[in-house]
Amino acid sequence: MGSQSPALPRPRSTTVRLGGYSEPGRVRTVNQDSYFVGEIPGKGFLAAVADGMGGHQTGEVASQKAVSILHHEVLRSRTQPPAAIAKAVQSANLEVFNYASAHPEHRGMGTTLTTVFIDDQVGLVGHVGDSRAYLVRDGDIRQLTHDHSWVADRVRQGLLTAAEAKHHRWRNVITNALGATPSFKLDILHFKIQKGDRLLLCSDGVSMLLSEIMMMQIVTEYTPEQAARELVYEANDRGSPDNVTAVVLEVCELEENPKRYTLPPHYRQPASVSISESESGIRKIEKDFPIRDLFTKLREKPWYPYRFWIVGSLYLILLFLLFSLWPRF
Repeated sequence: MGSQSPALPRPRSTTVRLGGYSEPGRVRTVNQDSYFVGEIPGKGFLAAVADGMGGHQTGEVASQKAVSILHHEVLRSRTQPPAAIAKAVQSANLEVFNYASAHPEHRGMGTTLTTVFIDDQVGLVGHVGDSRAYLVRDGDIRQLTHDHSWVADRVRQGLLTAAEAKHHRWRNVITNALGATPSFKLDILHFKIQKGDRLLLCSDGVSMLLSEIMMMQIVTEYTPEQAARELVYEANDRGSPDNVTAVVLEVCELEENPKRYTLPPHYRQPASVSISESESGIRKIEKDFPIRDLFTKLREKPWYPYRFWIVGSLYLILLFLLFSLWPRF
């Protein structure tokens, strides 16, 4: 179902305490949620929550595949973390879709997937569906992700209030998920990590029953492992009709380190990127988070657009000097 561990120090001194917990809830007999939380050695800290859809066993298979493939692909990737996350989610989507196509009994399977990667001072979020990621900082809680659901779309359009959406009969209708089709929309965003930050990832079995204030109190008052359990227990005590999963991270120590990639100018706002079987969506993310090599640094120079003119001019000057000095040889 998942993985959890105590505080894990990195050689570069960034330290994160981790915890995760999941139960079927008070109504369901099968847990279709899956999660992972742990260190990616030498790279950072990864957390993910997936809420499977499609009925008995089918949703469970989808969420487990999504989480395991995400972990495996990020672990083995050598590219910069933003592109690594996108490629990993792309692989998870195709694996779930192809599996369902090859096994008729699993037709219609799908899953949400919300993941956070802590790369020292940089926090990266990848999101599909209606599981959520929250940032708890300085006595405040902020939802980092936007729900991909029918009611959430209507709330953003001003057609429903948040209270109406919470009790609407179509509140469980998802508009974007992994595995349903060969393509999907991936929300990706970044934010600056600070020492003392706490991050919460949860399935809608938690967020539909607990207020943001209650979630913040639990995440703040307990250790990450205890907080994950308390969130699930509290949701269960309220008769959770769905599976309940929570993952909590606490940044205990933070060492800022230069990154090989450049952060885009937009800050804390998700960019929605279409990801399909092709590499076009991945290339867009690579363009938004370019690797900081020598060529990238040169492109940032104000003279770069005039490079051909400059090179041509230098070539002509060199020829002029050679011809001027020719009689002396």
